[in-house]
Amino acid sequence: MISSEEAVTMHYTQEEILEAWKNFIVRGVSQEDKVHPSVARSWERCRKLGLDPWSTEFPKCDPSLLQKKRTQYAELLSLAAPVMNYLYTLLDCNISICDSDGFVFELITPLKNYPRTLGAYTDEATCGNGAVTIALKEKIPMRTDGYEHYRIISQNHSGVSSPIMIDNALVAVLNGVNPFGSLHDKALAMTITAAKLIEYCLMAGPKPAKPLELRPRIKTMIDDCSSPVLVLEHDGTIYTANHVFASSLAGSDTTGKSLGNYLADKHDLNRLLANNYEQPSEEIEFKTNFTPHKRETFRCRLLRKRQIRLLSGEVHTLLIFKKQGPVSIPHKLSKPHGIDYIGESTAWSKVDSIVQKTAKFPSNVLLLGETGTGKEVVAKAIHQRSGRKGNFVAINCGALPKDLLHSELFGYEEGAFTGARAHGSIGKFEHAHEGTLLLDEIGEMPLDMQVTLLRFLQERTITRINSNKPKKVDVRIIAATNKDMAELVRLGQFRQDLYYRLNVIEINLPPLHERKCDIPLLAEYFISELSRQYNVPSKQIHPAALQILCGYSWPGNVRELKNVIEKALILSEGLEITPDFLPEYILPSQNATSQSIPSTSRIGESEREHIINLLESYNGNIFQTAKALKMSRNTLYRKIEKYNIQLKTSAVKK
Repeated sequence: MISSEEAVTMHYTQEEILEAWKNFIVRGVSQEDKVHPSVARSWERCRKLGLDPWSTEFPKCDPSLLQKKRTQYAELLSLAAPVMNYLYTLLDCNISICDSDGFVFELITPLKNYPRTLGAYTDEATCGNGAVTIALKEKIPMRTDGYEHYRIISQNHSGVSSPIMIDNALVAVLNGVNPFGSLHDKALAMTITAAKLIEYCLMAGPKPAKPLELRPRIKTMIDDCSSPVLVLEHDGTIYTANHVFASSLAGSDTTGKSLGNYLADKHDLNRLLANNYEQPSEEIEFKTNFTPHKRETFRCRLLRKRQIRLLSGEVHTLLIFKKQGPVSIPHKLSKPHGIDYIGESTAWSKVDSIVQKTAKFPSNVLLLGETGTGKEVVAKAIHQRSGRKGNFVAINCGALPKDLLHSELFGYEEGAFTGARAHGSIGKFEHAHEGTLLLDEIGEMPLDMQVTLLRFLQERTITRINSNKPKKVDVRIIAATNKDMAELVRLGQFRQDLYYRLNVIEINLPPLHERKCDIPLLAEYFISELSRQYNVPSKQIHPAALQILCGYSWPGNVRELKNVIEKALILSEGLEITPDFLPEYILPSQNATSQSIPSTSRIGESEREHIINLLESYNGNIFQTAKALKMSRNTLYRKIEKYNIQLKTSAVKK
């Protein structure tokens, strides 16, 4: 028995309650400290009324009074009926509504043998106590189970009730009843939400509430259901879905999208929408967008379906499924090389299409995109799909001084310079022979090194420092930058001939804010990978936290998202990441959607931590970090010194 409004924390077993009931009925001993106070008070009232706990009588339906009450409450009933049908489908139990005097004027029931109180008063003098009588007396939401009922005939059932209040006045009570042991654990929570939804519709006045206004309240109600739940509009568009469907099956925000996008067999959509589709045993196969290391489909069995007409005229189809488990992975989606990148958005699909078409050709590739968009990940994907048997090698052209960059790329012989290895060293070109070399931050490469690189692209030979022996190497070149290369060419900072050599195939990577539907997939992937890396249990993302992640602009792109997920995974307690463990600066109050960078106004997070986070997001780039903070580089350096922030020398870029 639970009363959410009183924040009840006490718990009683049915054995304890039965013992208390016996002591009260047989011995007449007060049980205020043995059962919930509201139950104890209701027992006292029943005894004072002289109610026989062994009686089996129920009040009879009064048809004329029922008709009169239905006329009296016609407006309330028209508003409550769709909500009651929602609740009935979710709970699969007896749903009723009574007025402030306890008269039941509407009942929806799947129970054949339950005593029907439609058209009668449910007062304690005749029916004994229960969730409905306690809700009427004390004006609180209530749940009663088994032996908490005064009369033996009611002890085979459980009930939930929630008052419908307008201006602090009791208007009606919404109720749900099922055989004891079969009422949903979250039945009270769903009933409370349903009652508040009716209150909202009543306060809206004679004009029916719009479906968009009802959506968040309906979603709150279905989110308490532990099975996948979908609400469809008349054309198959997803009106809303609970978090179980979104996280377990779709992996992304499904609202406003066609259900056909998530069906392995699109013909199932018409079957689900059809009025005559009444085969609860039928299985439906859904596609998932992403599960760690593979893409799958999942089978679901349709448990219940109901078409509900709103007062506004729209028809909703409410579907409740039972997840059956995965089926075999489709061969056409299997990737023998493992996952190389994650994304199902339109913007990312364009990238994937170019990668698929060009990977097996030796042409040079130029990757363009903001910091943190995944340029190296895409470069690795190109290498993995190319079939080249050599190594994938990456070098950051902006992180090394000119002389060191030359030796790193081309290698050197013994005695080339002070401190050189005794037997020399091969360079990145040789190391990537028959493989792929990624030249990251190519826009930072010094002009004289650009000449050397151009010569290599023309001749495909390298000569180590302190050697006069040229050597042929077979290397595919992928260059990457976050710079505007055409502008660098115009300014004379990058050779035009080299630019054209590198830019045979150009791939523009979209920033994360342009592919927000990929955020749930990326977050799930990072949680899976980091959990395995740190040997900790995997965690789910609370829907509220996922909504915050999807609402943030992510100036640091995928790298920033990974940093946020890593921090939340480490700090969060239990098996769920909630908004409490997300950085303050990404919360809606700190994140204006018109901004492309985090606000410098930080609540609850130190300036030092903010600077560290941005430095990590921009891979140590001082210029970009200062720009994000809206301060000069000199000011940023002073703050770095002030807060004793350790910079990674190899990563710092001015």
